[in-house]
Amino acid sequence: MPITGIENLYYAKQTADTLNILTYGTPIYMPGVKELGIKPKQNTEKSYAENKLWDQMTVFDSAEVSISIQDLTSAQRADLLGQNTAAEGGVFATDGDEAPYVALLYKATIRGGYRYGVIYKGQFTLPDDSMKGQEGKPDFQTPSIKATFQPTIYAMTVGSNQKSPWEYHVDTTDPNCPADIDSTWFKTVKIPGTDIAVPTVAVVPADGDSEVTSDTNVVFTFSGAIDPTAVKDSDIFLMQVDGTIITATLSINAAKNVVTLDPADSLAAGSYVAVCTKNVRSVTGVPLASNVIVNFTV
Repeated sequence: MPITGIENLYYAKQTADTLNILTYGTPIYMPGVKELGIKPKQNTEKSYAENKLWDQMTVFDSAEVSISIQDLTSAQRADLLGQNTAAEGGVFATDGDEAPYVALLYKATIRGGYRYGVIYKGQFTLPDDSMKGQEGKPDFQTPSIKATFQPTIYAMTVGSNQKSPWEYHVDTTDPNCPADIDSTWFKTVKIPGTDIAVPTVAVVPADGDSEVTSDTNVVFTFSGAIDPTAVKDSDIFLMQVDGTIITATLSINAAKNVVTLDPADSLAAGSYVAVCTKNVRSVTGVPLASNVIVNFTV
């Protein structure tokens, strides 16, 4: 989705980063954000053989981040740059200052919704200060500040590998976006999980049911949210035992874990087969282990 603006920016100081632990303090609001720039850097190694490019490998190195903000307060400078608060007011910088590692959290506008994002581990550098006199009209001289972000030491399991995150974002147009994301995103630094569980499904009517009413719907309840683009009448359908397909409408609930098959007409007395194929998959792309077949009679 194209990004059309940025609305909110927070930072959170990192308190621990080990192979198994990644923690932060409470996110702090930075009012007046004007622009957030994120420029990832990758390194590519190329191998040549037989007078041509034979192989290559690209790895993430770091990301250069820049912030343009309406105002950078003395307290923010001290916090982000590791500077010192003076008893007389204000902050002072020394040659021994060390900027803490921080995460940045943001809310951006996209076409049709919002993007909520976090960059996990970076240190800010001293900003340039520029002061210019007025020349007959107001001239806002807003500050900017830059940082280099890197992957965390903390590693998460992705498939059979251990990988260290550097960025995470969720669009409200994503099928698995939490409904309460706007009220929860800036409360803590979110660390994503990778759901590799194989989905299961329970079907009503159940296999072997008899004397099912003719106006029944077939309801498929999944163990978690499924990809709504995988809900197709070629993969979830009802048929008679002779293979005749029953015309029906499919619908999926807001939580994306219940699919209802609604026959166009009342079912005649007889035997039926409800089918859910293994082409149906979770929102993280994991398919059913096998086709699910349910037999019942009306």
